[in-house]
Amino acid sequence: MSDGTTSSIDRLITSVWNLQSGDHGVQRQADRLASVIIPVVVGGAVLAGVGSLLVGTGIPVAVLTALVVLLVGCPWALGLATPLSVATSIEQAVERGIVIFDETVFERLRNVDVVVFDKTGTLTTGQMEVLEANAPSDLLETVAALEQRASHPAADAIVNTFAQGNQEDDRSRADGGVTDGSEHAHAEHITEFTSHTTGVEGVVEDTRVLVGNLDLFAELGWSVSEQIETRAAEARTAGHLPVVVGRDAHAEGVIVVGDEPRPSWDDTLTQLSDRDIEIVVLTGDDEAATDFLDSHPAVDHVFAGVPPAGKTATIRRLQSRGQVTMVGDGTNDAPALATADMGISLGGGTALTSDAADISIVDDDLAAVETTFDLADAARRRVKQNNGLALLYNGVTMPLAATGLLNPVFAMGAVVATGGLLAANSFRDLLHK
Repeated sequence: MSDGTTSSIDRLITSVWNLQSGDHGVQRQADRLASVIIPVVVGGAVLAGVGSLLVGTGIPVAVLTALVVLLVGCPWALGLATPLSVATSIEQAVERGIVIFDETVFERLRNVDVVVFDKTGTLTTGQMEVLEANAPSDLLETVAALEQRASHPAADAIVNTFAQGNQEDDRSRADGGVTDGSEHAHAEHITEFTSHTTGVEGVVEDTRVLVGNLDLFAELGWSVSEQIETRAAEARTAGHLPVVVGRDAHAEGVIVVGDEPRPSWDDTLTQLSDRDIEIVVLTGDDEAATDFLDSHPAVDHVFAGVPPAGKTATIRRLQSRGQVTMVGDGTNDAPALATADMGISLGGGTALTSDAADISIVDDDLAAVETTFDLADAARRRVKQNNGLALLYNGVTMPLAATGLLNPVFAMGAVVATGGLLAANSFRDLLHK
């Protein structure tokens, strides 16, 4: 068993222990209410016993009346109502693929002011693929050979698409051309390789090849046509990553790489915004690649070009506005998840990400984020219902016991019936399926 899995199990065990002995907000509220009821119950028992003596029932009957009032008036139901509601709420969350690591999560979710989403892998699928390639086929294979030495999701997508043996016999090109097997160049002999911040460079079969963004080409003095610059700008505006490729100091084309938005991203952002929650998106992509998010009516702010270390600093700044929840999926998101008041990790995330989060969504289902907020609201209603049942029990049984209309047998029956009602209400489905 991996360390990450072991750590998550340990946190679940701790959560159960905290639930059993917890002193969170809703439980403290029930405890305060119970502390008010106890003196009332004791006073009522004394008055019931004295009243019974005054009407001439005798000492045994008076003592029995007082004891019955104490029995039925004890606020045990209030002490049971809250932890039972919270426990069943957590269980129902797990049934929906939402693992809660902290028993106070539902209570804290109701106080969230800002929800911060990572872009890549959270609002998008995180599975980089080549969406378009507009370059000579022999150069594409050469680029794939070079990118095999790079460490980047975009490089993996290029290698998977254009490396020798991975291409289909006929591959449609964005410019209407066709790349077929007869055009393959066996450019595998790399004599020089340099990794830049925004791309890679190398000598393949005595030809110098450059792969990267427009800034890298400008920095190294390579020429780029206006057509390639325009296509790269269009790709960035669409939220994709344009990878310019060239050889011998000239750019020859663009490979457009990207990951698609998750199907539920629009509804999730809209529904959270409808809760009067501020929506913020963090991404390492440049501003042009986030236009589709920046223009979305539910998104309040987009912070682009943020490095992994900068995400934590951004979370700290946002906390000046209120309670902040961070939703992420990758190792780079773990520090930000731990810094936020609440961390939610998606199922595709790493063990480190899950360990830093308060909530882990088992499946890669972004819609489950909104479901978590719905569960928090439903859990609050369930706690109020159970507390209401507990108070109703005390309100009905105490007067009956004080007037001698409730004997010990019926009192115990009332206790069993109330406990059964609390359990039945707690185990009802929180959300309509």
